[in-house]
This record gives sequence, structure tokens and C-alpha cells, in this order.
Amino acid sequence: MNFRGKHGKTVLVGCLIGVLVVGAACVAIVWAATGTREDYQSYDLERPWFDGRSYPFYLDMFNQPSIKPQEEGTFQRFPEHSVPRSGREPFIDATAIKNDQLQRDLEPVNPTQATPASVARGTVLYDTYCAVCHGVDGNAGTPVTQRGMPAPPIAALLPALSEPHLYNKILYGGPIMPTYGFQTSQQDRWDMVNYMKSPQFGKGGSQ
Repeated sequence: MNFRGKHGKTVLVGCLIGVLVVGAACVAIVWAATGTREDYQSYDLERPWFDGRSYPFYLDMFNQPSIKPQEEGTFQRFPEHSVPRSGREPFIDATAIKNDQLQRDLEPVNPTQATPASVARGTVLYDTYCAVCHGVDGNAGTPVTQRGMPAPPIAALLPALSEPHLYNKILYGGPIMPTYGFQTSQQDRWDMVNYMKSPQFGKGGSQ
């Protein structure tokens, strides 16, 4: 190939740039593939991929410093190097007592008015997170409970349960019930509380 002339020089420069880009990409892949990480939460880093080699960097996007759904964790000790997106709520211990009552039955106070918009939004959220076990009507007649998962029928209990109790139950979960504090925001939880405390609860769900 004749590289004399303006066109030839342009082709030559393009080829050199292409070689440099490909080389840099290969170096990056080799560097990442041979790096070591200690926080892959039981993933088998030695498991070969399609070419018989392990590429740990494939897991980086999933394995960020966070607590995964259904994974054991705590709102008292956040994952190292993580930053809450909307601040951190004061942790209330499950056995904390205030004025001779469980503190989780008293705090926090609901800051959200039970407007039609809040109740409607809470209906959709309840049907998303709660109805699968407790039932759209709150009577727990669901396929989940029929197969042995103990979820109480909450419809008859709701009048006696305080708004903070319901909020904290969603936030922290219970002995069997998982926490939904990671999947829901503060506003989500109060909207669900407003729906569960409203006359509209169990009257057909969000459909």
C-alpha cells in the first residue's frame, strides 16, 4: 500500500489509532481479569466462563456495597463505603421502651396526610409488596399462605395497630416477614400506612 500523499497518511494514522485502542482494551481486560476482590458474597470466582477463564469484573455492577433483597443486613450498620440516597432514619431497637410502651408503637409520627392521592398510591404499593402474603383484603387467603408461609390476617388487627407500628413493620420486617426498607422510601411506607388505616382498605385493591 502506498502511504505517500494526504490520503495514505490519513489511512496510516487511522490504523495506528485503531491498534492503540485495541491494545489498550486488551490490557484493561487482562488487568481486570487477574485482579482480586474479597467481597463477592460466596460467588465462585474460579468458575470458568465460556472460554474456561474467570472474569470477576463481570460481577462489579451487581456486587456494589449494598444489602441485596432478602439478604441479612441491618439498618443500624450500613454496608461499608455505601451512602444512603435519602439520609438515614434513626434506628429504633425492637425492644426499646418509651413511656411504658414499645417505642416502635409510638415513633415516628406520620407526617403524611391521608389524602385521596396518598391512599391511592398506598393501595398500589400495598398490592405490590404486602398482598402476596397478607391478601388484597388483608385476610391472608393467598397461595403463599396456603403453601405454609405463616402470614397473619391483618384486616381485623389494623384498627388496634398504631401508624408507627405499621410503618416500622414495613421498614424493619419481623421474625419471618422480610424488611422492605430497602425497596421502599419513607413516602412509600407512609402512603401504605394511610391506605391500611383508611376505610378503602381491602375494597378491591388497585385494580
